[in-house]
Amino acid sequence: MVLVLSTTRFPISKAKEVGKRYLEVSRKFPPDKTLGKDILRLGTRIIGDEVESIGLVEVKEGKYDEYLELTTKVELMYADIEGINFKVDLFLSGVKSLPLVGLEMPE
Repeated sequence: MVLVLSTTRFPISKAKEVGKRYLEVSRKFPPDKTLGKDILRLGTRIIGDEVESIGLVEVKEGKYDEYLELTTKVELMYADIEGINFKVDLFLSGVKSLPLVGLEMPE
């Protein structure tokens, strides 16, 4: 299974604007359980003069392309906010990655 870690960074001065937009976007694009399972819908911290938010989703087999397309649509809804940046990282689960080196995930 593929795990997708989405990271968003923006200036702390934009926190309220980003927060309001997050609520709007969440109503327009509620979690789609047909694409995957939220491990962490939203985690946030402050680093210096920026806010960093993360989300972690376990994407279902065969749904990665559809999930990535949805993620891109969501990110574009923030495009007018100055200083906002996105990063999407992909990870294989232990069940998928350990066999690549001839091992099995313990139960």
